[in-house]
Amino acid sequence: MKEREKYITVNERIEFADQMSREPGVKTKRKREDLNIINGSSKSRRKGISKETKIMEQKVDRVDYISQLPEHIIHHIISFLRCKKDAARTSILSKRWRDMWVSFSNLVFDQRKFHGQVRRLETLSEEQIQKIKNVEMFRNYVDNTLQRHVELKDRSIQKFVLHMTHYNSELTTCMDKWIDLALKYNIKELELHVPGYLHGCYRLPQCVFAANTITALRVYGCKLRPCNNLKLSNLQKVCLGKLYVNEWMIENLIRSCPLLEDFRLIYPIGLKTFKVPNLPKLKRVDLHTCSGLREVNLQASNLETFWYLGKKYLPCKIELSTCNTLKNLTLEDAKLKDELFQKHLSCFLVLEKLVLSKCNALENIIISSFKLKTLILRECKQLEEADIDTPNLLSFEYKGDKMPFSSLNPTSLKEAKLYFKPSRPEVNTRFHKGDDHTPWFAKLQAFLERFDYSRGLKLMARSNKNIVVYEKPKGIFLPRVYDLKLDVVKSSVALEDLLDDILRTWHPETLSSLSISRSNLPKLVRKRLIGREKEPSCCTYNIPGTKCWRHFLEYVKTENLVNNKDTSEWIAWLRSSRSMFKINCFKLTWKSRKHVSQE
Repeated sequence: MKEREKYITVNERIEFADQMSREPGVKTKRKREDLNIINGSSKSRRKGISKETKIMEQKVDRVDYISQLPEHIIHHIISFLRCKKDAARTSILSKRWRDMWVSFSNLVFDQRKFHGQVRRLETLSEEQIQKIKNVEMFRNYVDNTLQRHVELKDRSIQKFVLHMTHYNSELTTCMDKWIDLALKYNIKELELHVPGYLHGCYRLPQCVFAANTITALRVYGCKLRPCNNLKLSNLQKVCLGKLYVNEWMIENLIRSCPLLEDFRLIYPIGLKTFKVPNLPKLKRVDLHTCSGLREVNLQASNLETFWYLGKKYLPCKIELSTCNTLKNLTLEDAKLKDELFQKHLSCFLVLEKLVLSKCNALENIIISSFKLKTLILRECKQLEEADIDTPNLLSFEYKGDKMPFSSLNPTSLKEAKLYFKPSRPEVNTRFHKGDDHTPWFAKLQAFLERFDYSRGLKLMARSNKNIVVYEKPKGIFLPRVYDLKLDVVKSSVALEDLLDDILRTWHPETLSSLSISRSNLPKLVRKRLIGREKEPSCCTYNIPGTKCWRHFLEYVKTENLVNNKDTSEWIAWLRSSRSMFKINCFKLTWKSRKHVSQE
């Protein structure tokens, strides 16, 4: 009983005392206020706590069990907080929590957070404001924080992030000191963001390449010095962005990292050839807009993810034939022709996700895979036909001005996104003025009707600021507009969540529901829109400074399609659909974001 009492809340103790007072053999004097318990008065209820309850309260130990947890567990809890400011607030809980915050092993210094301070100090002189602009406050903040960390002996740093927005040569000494100090504390993750100017750019200290405790290194905008004595034996993740590299630097770095698992290059210059020997641990390689890159050759037998984002009009030879374990492949602006693509695809027997984006050299391809679960074809302008045989495909996305996927059997799909937009102005003109659009729509409607809507799938159609939601459609009837976006939403998404996502993301001018007669969808839409709270508390857990769609929605009007004089294509289509479906249409008026931010 004593062990159980430690976990009883105050309300439970009150209820327990009430039960004890009604038990036979328990003699207590009940005050007049005790009768108010029946009426639910919490204030009187607290006054009427019996003598047994007071005795019980004395027995219960008021213990802060969270603060008694080991230090590394508390650090782990703090790391889940959404921002550093929230984590810092934990320091007011107690002296132990203050020490915990100071010793928190994730040190993130972001200069962007200090920009707002300048606007708040308008009363200062111009010279003082200039000092703030020259990162005086930021420098002092980093110095003081690191000094407090030094005062705590036997501490290590898990993660050190330094994000600079203003850099000059005067900061070089300070940054070298900060990084050197962090490395002395057995740092595991180092992340540096520095404005990468052509002249006066920050040079990464040589001590970084001798830090064998580092497991993750992310460097943006710095200059890399030539280094032969690399000791990064535990390095697992590398990301280099907006800097100069050459073949020798990459080769030297990769050779010294036998445990390398993840390698990413983002907007580098100077690299013409990217070659990787057979690293047994390498799982992922990303190459994003590598200016001047002409050849990629990966000999990574255990590679699982490859993401290539090329440079427009710059051909690059890609060799991945030995990557037999590849599961995720993304090619954007890759100049692969049909034959070479088919050759590579035949090697990837366990491929689960394939993304082809802006691969304009592809014309007729065959995608046949038993393992493939996600397929994305996005803006491949010359693609005329994609013969798709993927019996286990779960997710499909297409964006373009054609429909080259007619062979795809969508019965196994759980979600799909189809975005049709003409890439050439003459296509749009011909589509609206000619009669050739009717077969195109018939073909698209036939494809959509092959989905298994009995599993709870929902269909959403969008054009500009007009949205219609279908529920359990027995027949598909689409709006005759070419700028059409169709979403087949997975069954696990509830209608309430779908509507919230539509209103939050798109701020539509018209929102319509198209359903069978017994559907609850119209009632739900009406309740969501017209019955919204005047003072919503829905933003409590949003990112600070953001508000949900309820704050922006100013006015809702139910549209009468019979007497509506609107001549737009969308309203005309809704009128023509009334004989086949039950339609509810709402006209929505939204406030501007600037207006809401000033409220």
